[in-house]
Amino acid sequence: MVSFKHPLAFDPLDLEIIDHVFEAAWAQVEASRPFRNSDTDAERREALRKYVMDCATEDKIDFDALYERVVAHMPEF
Repeated sequence: MVSFKHPLAFDPLDLEIIDHVFEAAWAQVEASRPFRNSDTDAERREALRKYVMDCATEDKIDFDALYERVVAHMPEF
């Protein structure tokens, strides 16, 4: 039987780092847009979470590199 690792299958440590990057990026959204309509925060958080996952394409996830990639090209949430 042949098995292979899907290129976007992350190990638990990678997922933890991705989650920390998401939280740090969300904190930046909150700080940069304090007067945003918070009624749509759930949708914004979901869009940001998907964006962070899309940015996490490396074999080995590094917090600093991923965070820099996310905030460098982050759309307005």
